[in-house]
Order: sequence, then structure tokens, then C-alpha cells
Amino acid sequence: MKPMTTKSRPDIRALTRLVPPSGNLVQGQSELAIDPALAAAASHVIALSQNHYGPAEGLSELRRTVAKKISAFNQIEIDPDGDPFQLLITPGATGALIAIAQTYLRNASALVFEPYYPYHRHILTELGGTTEVLSLHGEKLEFNNDELRDRCRKLKDRKPFPLRAIIMCTPVNPTGKVFSRSELEALAAVCQEFDLLCIADEVYEHYVVGGDPHISIAMLPGMWERTITVNSFSKSWNISGWRLGYVYGDAQLVAPLNKANNVFYVCSPTPLQRALSEVLMTDPRYYTNLRESFAVKRRFVVDALEPMGFDIYDSGSAFYVWARIPVGFEDAMQFNEMLMDRAGVAGVPGSAFADSDDWNSYMRLCIAREDAMLKGAMGRLQDALMHPSVVDKGVTSQGT
Repeated sequence: MKPMTTKSRPDIRALTRLVPPSGNLVQGQSELAIDPALAAAASHVIALSQNHYGPAEGLSELRRTVAKKISAFNQIEIDPDGDPFQLLITPGATGALIAIAQTYLRNASALVFEPYYPYHRHILTELGGTTEVLSLHGEKLEFNNDELRDRCRKLKDRKPFPLRAIIMCTPVNPTGKVFSRSELEALAAVCQEFDLLCIADEVYEHYVVGGDPHISIAMLPGMWERTITVNSFSKSWNISGWRLGYVYGDAQLVAPLNKANNVFYVCSPTPLQRALSEVLMTDPRYYTNLRESFAVKRRFVVDALEPMGFDIYDSGSAFYVWARIPVGFEDAMQFNEMLMDRAGVAGVPGSAFADSDDWNSYMRLCIAREDAMLKGAMGRLQDALMHPSVVDKGVTSQGT
């Protein structure tokens, strides 16, 4: 068993409390306004007093609507009324991940790619499992296939904590990386070779703006029967506090999750499920407009940061910006503290997402903010980095 390291890590929620809303690029949630039609639907449903327990698997009307969404955007056909279940509504993607860990990963391990999403590790640790870390390499943040196969071979039958799954997040939190078809095919081959589950976290699928499209690994040959796909409406509908997500896959994998779903949560919020079911698929351009608006946000932020000396990773997606901090700084934690002090702006240091020290000079910035807020934050960053003590270090020489 390889425990999470005890090195000092930034606390994302603590950072969020330390920075004013006008400079909060920290927490990975959308702070944009809720869709008016969804807000009106929720208000109407609540006023009708439809506020009681629902089935653990989710309301049938929302499951049917989500099945239509999966068909339209993932080219996967789900029977929402099938018995046993192929699709469950969960309290956010986190609720789905907890059910998966409880059902399949107690006393077992899953492999994650570094930089990783911390909850992919914390959930397993809390529920009696553990994680193994494999670093991504190079400018494109790629895994080495031979290294991956060697690790899986060594871990598959070890005692205790045999390797049971690979957690695949695309686009990735924190870097935004979009895995290409060839990368997904290589990962699929490894899962099949070593008889591993693939836990596919696709929460950011609608923020893909680059050349590589989003591809659901579950649709690749041989992967349906071993993939559990997790998703959420928190980001794409600006409703992180509603706690609505979903999980789908082969019924033999998904149906057993409903026991944990029921025991831990009883049900997801009933009136909010009903409201979302009424609105989810009514606007055929909703996700297109979302993607286009975030492409503009990303371009604005990148154009602002690059002259300040940030080296931006070309991720292919647009919810987060992953960047190497300006030359002259090596410790993103210290750099972030300086930005909070001088500009009232903060992101998340890369060490929050890694065991190794390889990412100590990187930061994640969440750009799911109103345009005026982003403009103000970028302006204050520019002012902070033009401070004489910073200029003397030469960190702004690239663009000032």
C-alpha cells in the first residue's frame, strides 16, 4: 500500500475562504448565473410541494431525459427503464464515486494519473481502499504505456490492496487535458489485458474546445462491460449546490451501486431532479453555447496571462487554465500567497494535485466566472506582477 504523502498541501477550501470573491479563481465550481428556465422550473416544482422522497435510483423522468442526453452526446444507448439499472441519478459525481468505492474498491486499489483530482484519492482512502499514482510526462502530459503496463502487472495480484481499477478523467481536473482517441485506446487495451475496471470521470466533457473531441471510453471496443462512467450537472448547469449527477454503464456493474446510493443518500433532491428533467434537453444549442462562451473566456485569460510570464498548457478544454508560474518563481504556494497579498487574487498551487514535486511551480485557475470578474482579476494580477520587487526578479520580461 502506498499512502498519500504527508508533504504540505494547499487546502482548496481554505484558500477559497481567504480570497475575496472578486479574485477567487480557486474553487472548481461555476459561479455563473443559473439558467432562467431551470430556476423557474425549480421554483414551480417546489411551490407545488413536490419535495418528498424519491427512489434511490432517481426519478424516472430525469433518468429518461439523461438517457437522451447520453445518446446525443456520447453515442451510447441506455435503457433508463431497464431492470437491472444501467443508469442511476446520484448526489453529484462525488456521490457516484463514493458508491463505486464502497461497492468495488474496499480493500483494493485504483490507479490515478498525476496531476490528479484529490477526491479520486480521498474517497478511496475514507472507504477502505487506496490509490496508486502514475505521473504524466512531457509537454502533452502523456502516460508512458510500458510504464503503465509494468505498474499494473506488479499491482494486479499483490496483497493487500490488489489493483482493481484505473480512474480515467477526461477532460482532466486539474490540467484540463483532453485524452486523445489513441491514448484512450491504449488505456482500454491495458484495462482488458489486466482485467481492470475503468472509472471514467467525464464531468468536464462539454468544455472541450481544442482539436481532440471528447470521446467516452465506454464506447470503445471491449470497454462497455468494464467501464463505469460518472458525470454531473454541477458545472455545466451552474448548480453545484444542487448535488445532481449520474452514473451509467453495463447493468452488471451499475445496478449494484444503488445499494450504497440508497444507504448513504436515500435519494437525490426530488424537486431539483424534476425541474432539471423539464429543462435538460429543451434547448438544442445549450451545450454549444456553453462551449463557445468558455472558449472566449479561455482566450481572454490566456491572452492576459502570457504577457505576465505564465506558460499556459494547451489543454484542449476551457474550464480550468493550467499554467507554469512566471520564470523567477519556483514555489507556486509562495507565489499564490504573494498574489493574494498584492492583488486579492488566487488560484490553486499545483502541489495540491500531486505527490511528487514536479508540479510545485504550476497553478490551476478556474475561469468559470463572470466576464467582468475575470477582467478585474487579470488587471489586478498585471498590477501585482509589475510591482518593483517583482520586476527586479525579471519575471515580467516576456511581456512588459
